[in-house]
Parts: sequence; C-alpha cells; structure tokens
Amino acid sequence: MRDTYLRLITDDERNMLYEMMQDEDDKGSGYRAKIILFKDEGYTVPEIRRATNHHDVNIRKWIHRFNEQGTEGIMSKIHTHIPIKVTSEIEKKIVEIATKNPREGYGLPFSTWSLRVLAGYISKEINLVDTISHTEIRNILLKHGIRYRQSKITLGNSQDPQYHLKKRGLKI
Repeated sequence: MRDTYLRLITDDERNMLYEMMQDEDDKGSGYRAKIILFKDEGYTVPEIRRATNHHDVNIRKWIHRFNEQGTEGIMSKIHTHIPIKVTSEIEKKIVEIATKNPREGYGLPFSTWSLRVLAGYISKEINLVDTISHTEIRNILLKHGIRYRQSKITLGNSQDPQYHLKKRGLKI
C-alpha cells in the first residue's frame, strides 16, 4: 500500500501542534497532533500505529484532514447539542404510540414498531418533538415498565435433550 502523504508543515502549525499535545483539557486533539508530528518526522502509518495504538484508518483520516484544513481540521469540536426536554405528557404519548399496533392504530404498512422507526415517527410524522434517538425512546419505555423486544434473534435453546451433541456433530 502506498504511504499516506503529509504536506509541508509551517513553523506556526508545528508550534500549534506542540501546544495541542500539551493541552491537558483536550486529550483528543493531543493524540491527533502527535500523529501529525510523527508523520512529519518520517514515520509510516504502521509505525505510527505501533507508537500510538490507533487504527490505520483513523491515522490516515487525521493526516488527510490536516492536509485539507490544517490544525483546525484536527482540533476537537465543541458539540452544541441541546438535549430535548421530554415532559411527562410527551412520555405518556410515546408510551401510548409504542403500545398500539402501527397498522391498526395509525394505518401504517407494518404491524410492529422498531425503536428507530418509532423515533422517526414521533419526530417526523407527528412532530411530538424536534428530534429524539431510539436510545431515548428505549429509556422512556423502560421507565414505564415496557421492555422492548430485541431486534436480534438468538437461536440455540432447543428442548431436545441431545441438542448440544447434535450441534457439535457428534454421533449419538
């Protein structure tokens, strides 16, 4: 595989990278700065992986981002996500929707909710909230004593007393 290219680093950028490594409050930007400085010193991506214990794909991603955006591209961003305020009335409405059959109760073309579809329906179709995650839906349902089905089916709990022998392919 061809080695990942790093553009020339200016003295100001190099100084900024060293400052980022020293910043105790921002661990994410520090390791990214170290990746860029290793690459600038001539290390290959596999050598950087061994030195930093980060995956090659991520190392290449940060090098490319630095090439395109400079130090701004590898700095940690402050997320401005404003958590939604779910009132008890909204929770009750979510529980009511989740416990009804979507086909019979709302005329939808399916008969069971998944958490993701339920979250989309609540935020996009009926505008109960601007946005809500499937995890938040799960937490609300658990809070109200509703344990939602797992989407993954696990096989292997056969009632056959010789099941485990048959599964391993042993002769009976």
